[in-house]
Amino acid sequence: MSRRDRYHDIVKQALIKEGWTISHDPYVLNTDPKLAIDLGAERMIAAEREYEEIAVEIKSFINSSQVADLEDAIGQYEIYDIFLKRQAPTRKLYLAIPHHAWVNIFSREVGQITVKELGIHLIIYFLSDKEPLQWKTP
Repeated sequence: MSRRDRYHDIVKQALIKEGWTISHDPYVLNTDPKLAIDLGAERMIAAEREYEEIAVEIKSFINSSQVADLEDAIGQYEIYDIFLKRQAPTRKLYLAIPHHAWVNIFSREVGQITVKELGIHLIIYFLSDKEPLQWKTP
């Protein structure tokens, strides 16, 4: 299993602040070799009396090439999504990216088309705890 991303705790605390319960840290997939998504979280949907369950793969986007970071993140997201759908089909996978990655690559043509075509769910987080998470669905 891989090491934690630099901003793991920032995303974890932001989810908790928004009412999510962290159910897994990490969320281990039943694969050979073992793969692990950074977090599993859930929260009650009051109107339906059911739980909404998500898995969150956190990326830092701190390398010199955000295109290379995008390629790595999308590849990892796609692999995790395949296995998560087999293991927990009701749990939705999100890719958590810092706001600077949203501005620099995801809001541009390459990022927008990739997210739309692959159906990637995003959480945009800020390095400051003063801003709420932004949720983007394709």
